[in-house]
Amino acid sequence: MKKMIVIVLSLIILSGCRQNIPKPETINVKASEGNIVSQEKKEATIRHFVRGNDLFVECFVPYVSFSGLKKGQPAKIKVYVDGEFKGDYNTAAFILKDLNSGIHYVRVDIVKPNNKSLGLSKNFYITI
Repeated sequence: MKKMIVIVLSLIILSGCRQNIPKPETINVKASEGNIVSQEKKEATIRHFVRGNDLFVECFVPYVSFSGLKKGQPAKIKVYVDGEFKGDYNTAAFILKDLNSGIHYVRVDIVKPNNKSLGLSKNFYITI
């Protein structure tokens, strides 16, 4: 008798799981290549802090690869201190060492490997 009740209950439960789930509505949209580029987010997070005479800089750009190992557009970082070029960096985090005491104007540009701008830069002042 118990087996019969268990079988009947399981059949009732299983029959209730057969609901017709509606298919999601889809919309086909064609975008030109120009629209894809304009929709790409042009955002970068560039953080910095000073310790002693050293400047620590960290860059996060979601669609860019500095090392070339990950998916994303290859890029590099150009750094200027007081208008003087300090170097190219192929890593998302780097250190500028032994800066002179005083107030400095720093510009960080994210560019393509051929030095064409990606339109991403940050300017800031630091005090050593």
